[in-house]
Formats: sequence, C-alpha cells, structure tokens
Amino acid sequence: MKSIRNRAICIVAVGWLALIAVHAAGAQELSPKLQSAVGHWQVVNSDGTPGGHVETYLENGKLFGKVTEVRPGRTPHDLCDKCQGVASKELILGMVILRNFHPEGDDWVEGTVLDPENGKEYKGKIWP
Repeated sequence: MKSIRNRAICIVAVGWLALIAVHAAGAQELSPKLQSAVGHWQVVNSDGTPGGHVETYLENGKLFGKVTEVRPGRTPHDLCDKCQGVASKELILGMVILRNFHPEGDDWVEGTVLDPENGKEYKGKIWP
C-alpha cells in the first residue's frame, strides 16, 4: 500500500514539474532594454510640460500602459469625451492607453496609443 502511494506521489510530482517546464519554455526572456520599459512614467506633453502618469506592464508577453494620474488641469472624474468605441465616456484615470506592443529586437513595436485629449489612436513604437 505504501509503495502505491509513493508511486502516485512521484507521478503527480513529475506531472507538476513537466507542467512548470512547459510553462517556463513558453515564457519569453526579455532583454534588459525591453524590461526597462516596464514601470511608472511621467508623461511629457509635446510642449515639454509635464502631463499625467502612466504605468506600463506586461500581459501575455505584450506591453500595455494605463493612466495612473491625470494631467494637470484634469480631475480623477474626467471622462474621455472625444474617444470612440469602447473608450467613449470612459474615465481617463485607469484607462489603458498603450496596447499590444510586442517585442522585436530591443524595441516594442506595432502597438497602439490612445490620446485621451483628442480621442485619436496612433500606431507606435517604443524604444529605450
């Protein structure tokens, strides 16, 4: 009876190790340059003045970013009045404005950036 239980425990342990190995093999290692894009950022407006804050993060191997602090002159209750589609009338605070950037070399490419000020979406590239 004891050997059957030990054998079952070994089989379960090997199964877990195999599952962990498969998951680790599927995870993409990011270079330090790619990893440096993840964090909290101060937005700088086109005129050089400080804007709001954005937190960038990884989700399923892609880079995303959400507003963590609105720009000066806005309140945390302001909505994206000029946005279209699902972002229409969404709170700017907490809004995901960077989407689906994937790594290519040391750059994040082919993602989109939503500008809550004008409601337009732009294709973008992020590099260190």
